[in-house]
Amino acid sequence: MRSGSEEIYRNGSILALEPELFKEVSVTRGPSGGFRYSSSASAGTIELTTKEASDFLEDGDTFSFRQKLGYEFNGESPLATSILAFAPTDRFEALLFFGVRTSENREDGNGDEILGTEFEQSSALAKLSYQLDGASRFTFAYQQNQIPERDVNYNVFDPSIDSAFGRVDRDIEDATAYLEYEFNPEDNLLIDLTARLQFKREEVAIDPVSNPFMTDLLEADHLTETWSVVVENTARFQTANIGNELLTGLEVGRRERSSIVEVGTNDGDAPGGTDDYVALFVQNEMQIGERLIVTPAVRFEAQRLTFEDNPPTDGFGNPLVPNGTEVEDTSWTGGISAMYDLTDTFSVFATVAHNENLPIFDDANDEALLGTIEQADTVEAGLSYDGLDVFTRDDSFAAKLTVYQTLISDGRTYSAGMGRFESEIELQGVEFEASYVHPQFYIDLAAAANRGDVTELSDGTEVDDFFEQSTADNIELTLGRRMLDDQLDVFFTIDHSFENDRTDSDSGSTAPSEDYTLYDLGIGYTPNGGALAGTAFRASFENILDEDYRQYGSSRNGEGRNIILSVARTF
Repeated sequence: MRSGSEEIYRNGSILALEPELFKEVSVTRGPSGGFRYSSSASAGTIELTTKEASDFLEDGDTFSFRQKLGYEFNGESPLATSILAFAPTDRFEALLFFGVRTSENREDGNGDEILGTEFEQSSALAKLSYQLDGASRFTFAYQQNQIPERDVNYNVFDPSIDSAFGRVDRDIEDATAYLEYEFNPEDNLLIDLTARLQFKREEVAIDPVSNPFMTDLLEADHLTETWSVVVENTARFQTANIGNELLTGLEVGRRERSSIVEVGTNDGDAPGGTDDYVALFVQNEMQIGERLIVTPAVRFEAQRLTFEDNPPTDGFGNPLVPNGTEVEDTSWTGGISAMYDLTDTFSVFATVAHNENLPIFDDANDEALLGTIEQADTVEAGLSYDGLDVFTRDDSFAAKLTVYQTLISDGRTYSAGMGRFESEIELQGVEFEASYVHPQFYIDLAAAANRGDVTELSDGTEVDDFFEQSTADNIELTLGRRMLDDQLDVFFTIDHSFENDRTDSDSGSTAPSEDYTLYDLGIGYTPNGGALAGTAFRASFENILDEDYRQYGSSRNGEGRNIILSVARTF
């Protein structure tokens, strides 16, 4: 389910996620994989898959319990998670998860405290599945994360500015629940159906501890609740010499957003109301002959924003649209990607895509924004290699080079000051990734560089400025070796970011950054037998040289040296 509330002034969109809840994180770069979920996912899509009972049950097991304990020395951060998995029959399985982690403020490479990095978090997951028959399956899941914060800086982005924004008690809660039905008969390739009823609740409740300017921002209770129904079907069939995998889907939902303050209305800097939306998407992966795959995708999305319970002006005195105002918008987005196998190992690929970003509640103080749809047009192309027995017997080598260009028009995401926005933006970039696996060792390499220029502002002014949100160039190399029948895994990572002076700012997150190199060492030991069978030991040594650095795009220094230890045992 899509996550992320809208803008919360100086807080962004705060999500509370526990990494231990997820068994898989899938990152799809570029726009080609995002039309299934959103019309605006031009940069890429991140999919998180929660753990299941079967991940902890071996053949024949009906019950298992896994306990994990961990500790990070930088920030004095302990972690404890417990997972109970059971499957009393071959049709029913259940997983229960609970975890707690806390941290004091971290320190940077200079030994200085990084304000705003302390936290306390608890997480829970219940996931139950029942197989009705060979084709039908029900799954219910409920996931919750909570982060209570006491007497912390209101300004999350730059906590050092206490006097301007004050301090607050802040409670963050992120809860997701869904009921899913899957129907996949073995004798009918045209039906692979999933229907899901889902609910999401995202809350950031704020109470002031010190409020120097007596602003409502420091007492707002931000709440976003979403109900939606998603139905998808994958049909597999053959037409002439084309193998088709046709995915169709429908999503209907309502999102209610509020930020109630003491006077009973929404905060003027976080206006709210209801968002009723519907989306249809179609994607067909076509295998044409033996070497060519073509995948067209199209998505239609319609929304109706109804503004409710808002004051007449925002916190800066700008008038908001009147309560009861309804704004309706639609978008047609889509793209086509293709991959052609030149040989059994070399392939070329390309994508052309069009994305649109519909207005949000935070545009209520500017009717021009409500009437504008931000658009992005992307072209990407590349070359990939995937081979076995390349340099020696039983090795493998894979590599991928991608170049892309994205043109953003009618931009309303990036402010240019004085009520203007960066309207026309040109982005270009190149990415390279490679992986080599030898029976004795492995090597992973990733590198990326991007550039951006702003050519026009929303008032029509033509400019030639840096797009300051472009990231610094980066290269990362990992060298690893698995030993003792894969029981022991040792890897060393070198992560280098180049200096970035492609900016006109001289302070804050977009100030020029210096180059830096981080060195990390990781060790994992999972015995296959003996008294320690079922136990996993992990040790990580991050930023070994205690480098003092600031990543471009961040207003804070990065974390200094850290040692992370964990042990997990399955019973």
